Amino acid sequence: MNNPRSRRMPADAVTTAAPAAGPLRREPNDFWRFSLRAYRLPGVEAACLALQDRCGTDTNLLLYCCWVGSAGRALDRRTLRRAMAAVARLQAELIQPLRQVRRTLKTAPLKLPSDWVADLRKRVGAVELDLEYLEHCVLVQEARNLLPRARAQAPRAAAQENIARYLALLAAPPTAMEHEFAGVLLDACFAAPTGH
Repeated sequence: MNNPRSRRMPADAVTTAAPAAGPLRREPNDFWRFSLRAYRLPGVEAACLALQDRCGTDTNLLLYCCWVGSAGRALDRRTLRRAMAAVARLQAELIQPLRQVRRTLKTAPLKLPSDWVADLRKRVGAVELDLEYLEHCVLVQEARNLLPRARAQAPRAAAQENIARYLALLAAPPTAMEHEFAGVLLDACFAAPTGH
């Protein structure tokens, strides 16, 4: 008989959501480790950036869909909307503007010394990564609040359902190409053990 409590996210996955005051230290949590590993896999970065640019996805939410799915957990529309709302301001008001600054520093011809531009881009990238980590902490807290499910799904199937539901909640319906990018992400994340 399945124990519903066994379907909660692993204990080490739901460490404290907010870091202690003072300089930001990234205390690794299961989601952060999962995301760092997944993002380095072949094709994942390109697929996530394509989905971000084509249909406005948040890469952290895509990875959250995979991470929660890796525990056999499918998210319903309500819990996905709640996760999206929890990180919306952080994304819209801080992460996206910084990303635009970093991209501009990379591509725009600025009449500044190139070593200054490279240093600024590196520092903006570091702040952007700190904010991505904070978004992960918020999403870990969302995972902590998930109610237990009686039965787990196959991890890849759960993650695929999560991503499909997330894409469906965005303003424009995803195209076949966007589903293909999501498939690249799923293939990479579930080709090897996820660490759960």
